[in-house]
Amino acid sequence: MSDLYNPWADGDNYPVSTKDAKSQYFLTPSDLAMLPCQRIGGGIGLGPPMKCYRHNDLVEASLSKLGRDGVVKKLQARKKREMNKRRKEEQAEEARKKMKTLTNTAANNNDTAVATAKPSSSAVVSSGDNEEIVKLRSSLLKVAKKKLGFEQSGAPKRWRFEVPGTSKRTFASLMGQPNDTELTTFVKNGAYYTVQGFDTNELFGLNGSNYDCQLTKAFKRQGVSQMIGECVTVRYKPSTMELSVSGYAEIVGGGSNECVIM
Repeated sequence: MSDLYNPWADGDNYPVSTKDAKSQYFLTPSDLAMLPCQRIGGGIGLGPPMKCYRHNDLVEASLSKLGRDGVVKKLQARKKREMNKRRKEEQAEEARKKMKTLTNTAANNNDTAVATAKPSSSAVVSSGDNEEIVKLRSSLLKVAKKKLGFEQSGAPKRWRFEVPGTSKRTFASLMGQPNDTELTTFVKNGAYYTVQGFDTNELFGLNGSNYDCQLTKAFKRQGVSQMIGECVTVRYKPSTMELSVSGYAEIVGGGSNECVIM
């Protein structure tokens, strides 16, 4: 895989963010402190400017630190990780297709019985959720809104919270796969199952025309309102039964609470 080196080293001298500078060029914060940088963006309500580095400077620093052979080894290791990740994603996608086929078959076989049966206390409420999951989704939204706040710059801060004692079945149900109690349709990296970019409305069980209001929290002192972003990251560690949810928020208007449902 030595052919990985040239595409990595070549290219225009474009600006690179601090995050990418560390991950793509295998450098540490102390390494970056020795390099020239420029600050881009920022402003009132937008947070501090973003530090950016030049591609050529990063390549030179990485080669000085690791040597060409060292860089190639790092690139090969990263390529292997990416291939393993894709393989796991393909396996999870295949498992999802099989589970969907089984679910559809079972639903078709039970159509007549469902049409004539009386609803029970444990009946599915909506979208495959039982009453316990519906209540849990609502509780998660309340916790998320409590976590909203501001950075010192005045920008909305990223929020995060943990839910201990979460079973595999509960995690799968929250992710829209209630029948996948062994989590075969999810990709596991290390000790965690991580779902990035999961739809916020789906996680919190929102639908209809007023979901924007349900995601909004007014801050009267600051005179603004924040709305939880359209996607979240959900992580689950089965060995400790720990679920974590994180996301972002956006300024959406003044500090009136007339739109706040909760």
